[in-house]
Amino acid sequence: MLQDIDRIIARHLGGDATPEEQSLLRTWLAESEQNRTFFAAIVSDAKPDTEQAWKKFERHMQQNSSAPAPPRTAAWKLTLRYAAAIALLAGAATIAWIKLGGNDPSQQVWMVAKSENEAYTYMLHDSTSVSLNKGSQLSCIGDYGDGKRELQLEGEAFFEVAASGSGQLVVHAEETLIRDIGTAFNVQAYPDSGSVTVFVQRGEVHFYGEASSGLILKAGETGIFDRHAKTFSRSQTDANAASYATKIFVFRDKPLDEAIALISRVYNARIYLDDPAAAAKTISVTFDNESLEEIVEVIGETVHLQVTQSADGYVLK
Repeated sequence: MLQDIDRIIARHLGGDATPEEQSLLRTWLAESEQNRTFFAAIVSDAKPDTEQAWKKFERHMQQNSSAPAPPRTAAWKLTLRYAAAIALLAGAATIAWIKLGGNDPSQQVWMVAKSENEAYTYMLHDSTSVSLNKGSQLSCIGDYGDGKRELQLEGEAFFEVAASGSGQLVVHAEETLIRDIGTAFNVQAYPDSGSVTVFVQRGEVHFYGEASSGLILKAGETGIFDRHAKTFSRSQTDANAASYATKIFVFRDKPLDEAIALISRVYNARIYLDDPAAAAKTISVTFDNESLEEIVEVIGETVHLQVTQSADGYVLK
């Protein structure tokens, strides 16, 4: 096991590990605090350094085995650079398989990713893409792989489910479950919120609870679970429900201050209105994965305001 762990970690960080390799990695992590500390250090160094990360790995191997450290292959160097790039998100996300609880192997919960100050996209090994919004955490329940794909979400995430996976994907969000039926969907389930909201971008999902059949939601529909009343209902869809993940914004006669507030949150930047009276202006425009600079310039031209750059963002005068 120890002789193969370098390859398994490399494949895990690259998103290519098989379900069996993921299981072996979790077993290795569960063996000791030293293993978990070493793994966490690789993926979450505040100031990543490829050479330093390799030296940490070499020391770990020498302390735990009489065998020489594995050769510094091109694959390993690429993996360490990949890990460093992830860490450069300035604390935005931590990627690791960390056991959170449970004795039954099929029900053990393992943290997959946690986003702190920025939205972050993580690719599961079945090619399902998960974009975590700020302050969110994604975990898996049991072995994620053949015949079983169960995830647990705290916060908000946008899922683009890969058709290549075996078994339907199920997301546990507070007291609800969202069963994928070949789709892309957004789930908002923050612990301090009184509701769970699901928006379906394409395909359809089954949004339900342990004691309720819930709703079948199709593309363009939004469902809400009231955590106090324990009821499911349909709601008007917010065109920008998944903007933090897709960087697509659709504004139709949107008050300027509301549009700017949303863009500021998504891009983690400040956009100021120099004249409070300008907040009453409305804007009708669509942005599709454009840079913040381009977006602000278009807004300025559309509502006839001058754009200047400030120390932490932009000012519209």
